[in-house]
Amino acid sequence: MEDVTQSLLDAVGIMFLGMGLVYLFLGVLILGIHLVARWCAVDAASARFAKNHAKPLDPNVVAAISLAVKQYRSQIK
Repeated sequence: MEDVTQSLLDAVGIMFLGMGLVYLFLGVLILGIHLVARWCAVDAASARFAKNHAKPLDPNVVAAISLAVKQYRSQIK
Protein backbone atom coordinates (compact mmCIF):
# COMPACT_ATOMS: atom_id res chain seq x y z
CA MET A 1 0.00 0.00 0.00
CA GLU A 2 2.92 2.32 0.70
CA ASP A 3 4.20 1.87 -2.86
CA VAL A 4 0.86 2.98 -4.33
CA THR A 5 0.74 6.06 -2.11
CA GLN A 6 4.31 6.99 -2.99
CA SER A 7 3.59 6.48 -6.70
CA LEU A 8 0.51 8.71 -6.49
CA LEU A 9 2.47 11.41 -4.68
CA ASP A 10 5.20 11.22 -7.32
CA ALA A 11 2.58 11.46 -10.07
CA VAL A 12 0.95 14.50 -8.46
CA GLY A 13 4.35 16.15 -8.05
CA ILE A 14 5.22 15.53 -11.69
CA MET A 15 1.79 16.84 -12.73
CA PHE A 16 2.27 20.10 -10.79
CA LEU A 17 5.78 20.46 -12.16
CA GLY A 18 4.50 20.04 -15.71
CA MET A 19 1.62 22.46 -15.20
CA GLY A 20 3.96 24.98 -13.63
CA LEU A 21 6.33 24.77 -16.59
CA VAL A 22 3.44 25.24 -19.02
CA TYR A 23 2.22 28.33 -17.14
CA LEU A 24 5.76 29.67 -17.00
CA PHE A 25 6.18 29.18 -20.75
CA LEU A 26 2.82 30.82 -21.48
CA GLY A 27 3.72 33.76 -19.24
CA VAL A 28 7.02 34.28 -21.04
CA LEU A 29 5.24 33.96 -24.38
CA ILE A 30 2.64 36.59 -23.44
CA LEU A 31 5.37 38.91 -22.19
CA GLY A 32 7.28 38.45 -25.44
CA ILE A 33 4.18 39.19 -27.51
CA HIS A 34 3.54 42.39 -25.56
CA LEU A 35 7.15 43.52 -26.02
CA VAL A 36 7.06 42.83 -29.77
CA ALA A 37 3.71 44.62 -30.09
CA ARG A 38 5.10 47.64 -28.30
CA TRP A 39 8.22 47.59 -30.49
CA CYS A 40 6.13 47.31 -33.67
CA ALA A 41 3.83 50.14 -32.57
CA VAL A 42 6.82 52.46 -32.19
CA ASP A 43 8.17 51.31 -35.55
CA ALA A 44 4.78 51.82 -37.23
CA ALA A 45 4.48 55.31 -35.76
CA SER A 46 7.87 56.29 -37.15
CA ALA A 47 6.94 54.80 -40.53
CA ARG A 48 3.72 56.82 -40.53
CA PHE A 49 5.73 59.96 -39.73
CA ALA A 50 8.11 59.24 -42.59
CA LYS A 51 5.21 58.50 -44.93
CA ASN A 52 3.56 61.85 -44.17
CA HIS A 53 6.78 63.71 -44.96
CA ALA A 54 7.64 61.82 -48.15
CA LYS A 55 7.93 63.52 -51.52
CA PRO A 56 5.02 63.04 -53.93
CA LEU A 57 5.51 60.45 -56.64
CA ASP A 58 6.47 61.53 -60.12
CA PRO A 59 3.49 60.86 -62.45
CA ASN A 60 5.87 59.69 -65.19
CA VAL A 61 7.32 57.02 -62.90
CA VAL A 62 3.84 55.87 -61.88
CA ALA A 63 2.81 55.65 -65.53
CA ALA A 64 5.94 53.66 -66.43
CA ILE A 65 5.37 51.18 -63.60
CA SER A 66 1.68 50.80 -64.51
CA LEU A 67 2.58 50.13 -68.14
CA ALA A 68 5.22 47.57 -67.15
CA VAL A 69 2.77 45.72 -64.90
CA LYS A 70 0.11 45.75 -67.63
CA GLN A 71 2.56 44.32 -70.18
CA TYR A 72 3.75 41.65 -67.74
CA ARG A 73 0.21 40.57 -66.97
CA SER A 74 -0.70 40.40 -70.65
CA GLN A 75 2.31 38.15 -71.35
CA ILE A 76 1.31 35.69 -68.62
CA LYS A 77 -2.16 35.02 -70.06
